[in-house]
Amino acid sequence: MSRITKASYATLAAVTMTHFLNHVYTGALSPFLPLIQIELSLNYTEIGIITSAAVVAMTISHLLVGYLGDRGWRWRDAFISSSILMSAVAMLLISYSSNFLILAVFQAFLGIGASGYHPSVFPALAEKFPQRALAKATGIQAMGGLVGMAVIPFLGVTLLVALGGWRPSLVALSLMGFAIFIPVIILMRSSRDGYKEGFMDVDDECKGTDGWTRDYWLGLTLMGLRGMSFRCTSLLMPVYLVATYTEDPIWAGYLTTIMLSAGLVGEIVSAPLSDRLNRRVPFLVVSTGLATPALLLLNYSLSQTVLILMLVVIGFFFYLGVPPNTAFLTEVSPRASRGLAFGLLFSVGAIPGAISPIIFGLIGDAYGLSASILFLVVTTTLATIVALFLREIKPKDQTGESYLYLDPAVQPE
Repeated sequence: MSRITKASYATLAAVTMTHFLNHVYTGALSPFLPLIQIELSLNYTEIGIITSAAVVAMTISHLLVGYLGDRGWRWRDAFISSSILMSAVAMLLISYSSNFLILAVFQAFLGIGASGYHPSVFPALAEKFPQRALAKATGIQAMGGLVGMAVIPFLGVTLLVALGGWRPSLVALSLMGFAIFIPVIILMRSSRDGYKEGFMDVDDECKGTDGWTRDYWLGLTLMGLRGMSFRCTSLLMPVYLVATYTEDPIWAGYLTTIMLSAGLVGEIVSAPLSDRLNRRVPFLVVSTGLATPALLLLNYSLSQTVLILMLVVIGFFFYLGVPPNTAFLTEVSPRASRGLAFGLLFSVGAIPGAISPIIFGLIGDAYGLSASILFLVVTTTLATIVALFLREIKPKDQTGESYLYLDPAVQPE
């Protein structure tokens, strides 16, 4: 039999709050980049480097975090909680950056601090939620991150207006992290209560596969391709809109919020629908398949109304694939090494997304930002092709035994 307990909901609440802050912090510079570019005299390549520094450092650290997470749930809980505290400290340091090099170093420190989250959260949710509710659970935590991404452009420009600069705005964001750290610690501790109870049937529990499968490696490839557009559109859209459509930096931030808010709607739609249909792959194909032409149209001189419509289409359809994607990756990960599997996904699989802002900037400096958008169109097209080769994973594809779930760190062979 399967249960969704109070401990399950405590875990979900804690990781959703943590994911929210994770994306607030990794995207914190986004609304301020046009101003930082002027103040520190940065070109597009340097903007790409400081944007990528946090993600690259986070990506490199993920493999170690995933490996240690397989040692037991205490490691995972510690990584999830500490990622908030370390990120808040890094945000405070970033506010004192005086040049490109210092800013890049502190951004890298931010990435190391935030790296505890992603390889830890999916094994934690897989241990707490049955497969029939996994896409909803992963979708809710994913929405926490997307809310963070959607809020930061709006929150950033609002703080900018209220506090008069990007530095005090980052200090305010840092203080927010210290405040949220306390309830997350409480929730993570309470999430262990009542865990050691009962038998779990694999038909309900997302147990994972018996080993490293073809679909896992295709999922790893898909993650890399999707990650390129994910990072560039969420972090560099204000810069693109200011440079290409001559938008005011504040309005560019609001337009980015509109795009990401549409993505939040897409996740709300796909998370329960994917679980109800028990299908993941069609959502992944449609996601990038329909976002691609909208991305391409950004390079044309669009009216304000059409521009907003294209941003809504990009946000809605791209993020439509996020809950099914995270659920699919959890389902195809080997059950005995799930932490390592997600460490690989968020290290090797995340490398293309981590360096994509740098590539976006290099192309922009050499050929213009229109060519940078074409780069994203190519990646989303390739992502759609890879998604077509994925195979749906059903409970019957996994081992059909029931097992006593005594400790989340101990998985039966």
